[in-house]
Amino acid sequence: MLVAIDWVNVHDKVGFFIVVAALVGAVVALVSLVTPLVGVVLKLYLRLLLLAVAVQIILGAGLYIGGHRAPQELHYLYGVGVAVTLGITFAVSRRTPWPVSKLPLVAGAIIATVFAVLALVSGGGSASA
Repeated sequence: MLVAIDWVNVHDKVGFFIVVAALVGAVVALVSLVTPLVGVVLKLYLRLLLLAVAVQIILGAGLYIGGHRAPQELHYLYGVGVAVTLGITFAVSRRTPWPVSKLPLVAGAIIATVFAVLALVSGGGSASA
């Protein structure tokens, strides 16, 4: 039996997962300001979140090529904004000494969360072109 996969639905569900994961990351980032051990966990967590965002971008690119377009063009900007924010966050935090390197991680986690929520809201129910 051959089952058709609804890739738009998969993309929407992964997007929701990313928003929830980004919110958890922002909370962990704020906790890391007072707990030194959490800072190491935060770095690993945000790297895994970046991996999930990369998968989401690949899914989204496949949908776009297949003719499925988001209702708002800003959806694409917000989606890429999450990935760019996390990438810049790692680049800046890597070049700063440890106690101070938590600040870019916290800022990046919060900004990535905002972009993730905006991407979810602007792309809900991707329309076919």
